[in-house]
Amino acid sequence: MAEIRSPGSLMEECRQYDAQLSELRMLLDERLHAARAELALAGEPHEVTPTVTRVRPSAEAVRRASRDVAAIEAAIERMDLGLYGTCTECEAFLPLDRLRLAPHVQLCAACAGESRMSA
Repeated sequence: MAEIRSPGSLMEECRQYDAQLSELRMLLDERLHAARAELALAGEPHEVTPTVTRVRPSAEAVRRASRDVAAIEAAIERMDLGLYGTCTECEAFLPLDRLRLAPHVQLCAACAGESRMSA
């Protein structure tokens, strides 16, 4: 039989989930900003001065940043749709620790073929 909980405990649980989603949204926004900054840097001419040498990121770093931007934007869209935090394959809930580690992840460890949690 289902557990009957008080409205107060349900409201507290709702506040906790809201706080967790806010934390994860902030992580997504920070990572999106960083990935976009890396892409923007790739478009700038490389600069060498007596005190500073700035080299363009490698082609692999640019590809990785592009993939990161796409994955983060997809995660934000899923969050806006109310689908964030579930596996896109099996619809299982993703553990909070996994989302904190990689907030853009869309697959559970089983569907990603992982033997241990790493994103």
